[in-house]
Amino acid sequence: MTTVISEVYSAFKTAGVPEQEAQQAAEAMSAENLATRKSFAEDKRELSNGIASAEQRLSGEIAAVRQEVVAVEQKLSDKIAAVRQEVATVEQKLTHKIAAVEQKLSDKIAAVEQKLSDKIAAVRQELTVEIGTVKQELTVKIAAVEQKLSDKIADGQKQLSAEISEVRRIMSVIRWMLGFMLVAMALPILREVIVAWY
Repeated sequence: MTTVISEVYSAFKTAGVPEQEAQQAAEAMSAENLATRKSFAEDKRELSNGIASAEQRLSGEIAAVRQEVVAVEQKLSDKIAAVRQEVATVEQKLTHKIAAVEQKLSDKIAAVEQKLSDKIAAVRQELTVEIGTVKQELTVKIAAVEQKLSDKIADGQKQLSAEISEVRRIMSVIRWMLGFMLVAMALPILREVIVAWY
């Protein structure tokens, strides 16, 4: 018997149990102990098998999860790549639209500038024509005024010349009359002189 059985047997014997009963009780306890140990070993083996199976399942599940994560990451990567491609396409379209709008604005600005330039040129032309017309009118008016002044000056000169001629004629008449009067006044004196002389 093992040490445990011996100890159990000795304990029963000390307690006053008959030898055969003590031996049977010790053997029974030993058999139960062996059965318990066997059961514990089986339980441990089952537990170990369960743990191994659980670890295997868990490992499989982890692998499946990892595979799903990899698949999700791949899907996300594909979606991100697709979104980036869409963003690049949208940016390209926006760039083209912006360029088209800028071109239209540039064309409109150029057209407006051309219209303004044409209007300015037309206004300048109209102003040049009007200025030329005004200059022509002023030239004509100035010429008419100058002609009038010239005519008035000529008339004044003619009138002045006529008046001078009239004054000269009057002065000549006055001189002649003075001479005649002097002669008339001198004749009596001359007579007296002549008479006195002779």
